[in-house]
Amino acid sequence: MRVLMIHGRAQGGKIVDELKTTWIDTLKEGFQAAGKPWPANVQFDFPYYGDKLDSLVAEADLPTVAGVAAKGGGENPQYAQFVASALTEMAAKSAVPDAEIRAQLPPGAPQEKGPQNWAWVQAIARHIDNRFAPASLFTIEKFLRDVFLYVTKKNVSGPIDAIVEAMLTKEPTLVVSHSLGTVVAYNVVNKHRAEVPFVKHITVGSPLGIGAVSSKLGVPQNIFGDGGWYNAYDERDIVALNPLDDTYFGTDPAIVNYNQVKNKTSNRHGIIGYLNDAKVAAQIAAAIT
Repeated sequence: MRVLMIHGRAQGGKIVDELKTTWIDTLKEGFQAAGKPWPANVQFDFPYYGDKLDSLVAEADLPTVAGVAAKGGGENPQYAQFVASALTEMAAKSAVPDAEIRAQLPPGAPQEKGPQNWAWVQAIARHIDNRFAPASLFTIEKFLRDVFLYVTKKNVSGPIDAIVEAMLTKEPTLVVSHSLGTVVAYNVVNKHRAEVPFVKHITVGSPLGIGAVSSKLGVPQNIFGDGGWYNAYDERDIVALNPLDDTYFGTDPAIVNYNQVKNKTSNRHGIIGYLNDAKVAAQIAAAIT
């Protein structure tokens, strides 16, 4: 049995062995919380694409949300539409009061709500960062930029997928993925499902339920069968906005969703707040055994 761990964004410049150790040590905490023995004879694979993603993002040189606002989205309308759609959905699903968004508008800015008003979109981004990601290096703007590039540009997704694909084997494989890594895992698994015996997929903090993201991936698929895909999230995690259910990411068979994670990281999105959850760890333990 192999466990393929696929990380998310914002990992550039980090030491691979240290990242892998963090994932495994945190998962050990989860096993302990779940009362599960640590498995023997399991290979943990950790494909690292953090530096490659950063270099590809730098080459793309997308404008900031403020830059898009200044030019009305005209230079890159696809990106502008993606960002506006995602942020508007986040504000609506999170029940952010309009008054709190208006409080982020600069003096004299248009007051109309909606994705066509870029001052409004920019105010949503500010509000999300202030409310959902205090004291963290995470910003919703950078997250959406990286996801947009991955789901729309083959010159970005191709090299990243290749790094993950290089670690695929013919052995039974459990996939554990986080954040942008859940999107990467989804693509890689679907491309190689005929060659690799994937046994289960555990996603944590996944953005696949955001309409702007899922709309770029075609018809949702679950190749793992009944109970073979387990999606865990903290409802306070703005990235894991929606469950992967019939409304937001409907598949046949259905994906199992678990929304009771209490992620203790500052933005409720960090991997160390997911893998130490007893229910998540129990799912991983069951798949391994």
